[in-house]
Amino acid sequence: MPRLSVLISLPALIASVFLLTGCPPPPDLTQWQRPHTSIDETRVAMGQCGVPLPGPEPDFTDNETVLYYQCMEGKGFTYKHDFHICDVNKNAPACVAKQQGYPVSQKQLEALPFVADGGFYSIKPGSGVDESQFIRWRKAGASLHFSHAVENDKLALQTMYECGYPNPLGSVSYLPTVLKAAQVQQCMLDKGFEPKDKLILVCRNYPQVTGCRT
Repeated sequence: MPRLSVLISLPALIASVFLLTGCPPPPDLTQWQRPHTSIDETRVAMGQCGVPLPGPEPDFTDNETVLYYQCMEGKGFTYKHDFHICDVNKNAPACVAKQQGYPVSQKQLEALPFVADGGFYSIKPGSGVDESQFIRWRKAGASLHFSHAVENDKLALQTMYECGYPNPLGSVSYLPTVLKAAQVQQCMLDKGFEPKDKLILVCRNYPQVTGCRT
C-alpha cells in the first residue's frame, strides 16, 4: 500500500511562509513570471487556464490545481522561487501522466493513493492531534450549529468505523487507493451521511472511477 507522506496543499504551503513574516500571501497574479509579459497578459493567461480575474477563487481539486499549473507552464510561465507543483503533489494523476509521458489508465488511477480525505490521515504520536479533528462527515441535514457539533461527530465517527475508516482515526500510516476510498465513501453516503467538504469525495475528484454515479 502507498505510504502516507507529507500532505500539504500549495495554498497552505505559501500561506505558512507569509504567516511567519506577518504579511498576507500574494495572489497568483504576482507570482507567475514570463519574460516581457505584463500583468494584464498574465491575467489573460490565468483566465484561459481556469482562473478568471476578477472572479471567485475556483473550487479546484488537487488534480485540477495541477492542471492549472501545467496550463500556465505550457504558456511559458514559471512560478516564483522555482516552485513546481508536482514536487509536492507527485501522485496526482496529471503529475503521473507528465512523468510517464502518456495519460494514466483507469487501472492506474484507481490504484493511486487518495489524499483528499483527511479521515484517512495518520496521527503522529505525541503530536497532540485528536481523532475528532479528522471527522469529515455529518448526518445529511444535521444542524450546523456549534452546539450540535459533539453529537454530530460522535454519530459520524461510529459510522466511519463501520464503513472502513481506520479505527481509531489516524492509526494507520498509509493511504487507501482511490478505488478503496471511493468504496468507503459510498458506504457513508448510503448510510445517509454527507461530507463536510465535497472536495474530499473521490467522485468529485475523479468521476470516472468505478462505482461513481454520474
